[in-house]
Amino acid sequence: MSNFEFLTSKTEYELFAVACVEAEKVLTSSPAMSAVGARKALELAVKWVYSADNSISIPYKDNLQSLIHEPSFRFALDSKTWGKMPFIIKLGNLSVHTDKKVSKSDAVLSLQGLFEFVEWIDYCYGNDYQERNFDEKLIPGEKVAVDVSKIKEQESLLSEKESEIKALREKIEAMSATYTAEKGQHKEERTFTAKDLSEFKTRKRYIDVDLKLLGWDFDHDVKEEFEVQNMDGKSGQM
Repeated sequence: MSNFEFLTSKTEYELFAVACVEAEKVLTSSPAMSAVGARKALELAVKWVYSADNSISIPYKDNLQSLIHEPSFRFALDSKTWGKMPFIIKLGNLSVHTDKKVSKSDAVLSLQGLFEFVEWIDYCYGNDYQERNFDEKLIPGEKVAVDVSKIKEQESLLSEKESEIKALREKIEAMSATYTAEKGQHKEERTFTAKDLSEFKTRKRYIDVDLKLLGWDFDHDVKEEFEVQNMDGKSGQM
């Protein structure tokens, strides 16, 4: 059992289901590879939405950054859900393009954001939706063989070729009129709860990834600040 296993029983999510499952599966062995996998899974899931929903306009460029920032896509999502996407992308890029270490907690946060997005997809378009919550205890604990060097070579966990991805998208496009028509009714009848990002430690980790992408070295360049009270000579707070 895992957080993303429910996707594997839904043939309509074939485009991104395996990528989600694999990203979670390798987390214990390699948080960096998990982050790369989550980014690729997000890309496939975003492209699924574009294929399924006629109300979302395709931008001039078909890259992931352009896709998530297209207004008809961005404002179709809850702002809290959309706000997690840049972190998933940046953490995946950090894993591929730099030598910065990816922590397990950051990789888990990336998986949580991915889970919320695919849960939103099921909420809007799925036939047999039920509200679910990400449970860190369900992440597979066993280690699997992972060639971390492939992060630099492939930038992906997936073996699908573009032609295969295109074929899967065409299957979804054939159903797009139905998916689009049913979305409004589904949103009226169902419940979806986006997770808040206001918690300080979570927001700090988002900012830390930005700083690492800018080249900051957290082992040498960064020092933590602590709140201090009673600066009139009394004992402070460490």
